[in-house]
Amino acid sequence: MNVALIIIIFLVKNNATAQAQEFVKKTLEDSKYQIGQVSDNVQNNNLLWTLIDSTWKSPDKSKTFVKKLADIQRVPRCNGKNCTGTEDESRLRTVVSSNAQDRSIKVGWGSKGKESIKYSFKVIYDQKDKFVTIDASDLLGKTSNDNLGAEGEEPEEEATE
Repeated sequence: MNVALIIIIFLVKNNATAQAQEFVKKTLEDSKYQIGQVSDNVQNNNLLWTLIDSTWKSPDKSKTFVKKLADIQRVPRCNGKNCTGTEDESRLRTVVSSNAQDRSIKVGWGSKGKESIKYSFKVIYDQKDKFVTIDASDLLGKTSNDNLGAEGEEPEEEATE
């Protein structure tokens, strides 16, 4: 009976060790992924803040200047690792809006495709395409005035990643 008890303890111990190792491995992989995402956000957003500063200090704040400035930049991080600089993902995304309600250029970074801008800032112009201001609400984690409801109520806060 003692031998059977020792065999059972040995088998349970080996099974518990394997389960613990699998759990730790999965936890480490998840942690590495999250650390990579945080690093992406910090380093890529630092680039956007640098562009905001350059735009603000520049005597030329035209849409053309902002677009050219964004086009020559590359984000340092892509999908949790350093970008090589040749990847399409490393390019900053720009969206130029010239309609009557929104005359602006939005510059940001994100996953594939121009419409999937993850973090951005917006340079706003008046009806004569004269510089008005720079909206960095997205980088600050705030909602912009563009998102106000019809009666001036602020929208509900969305969950962040």
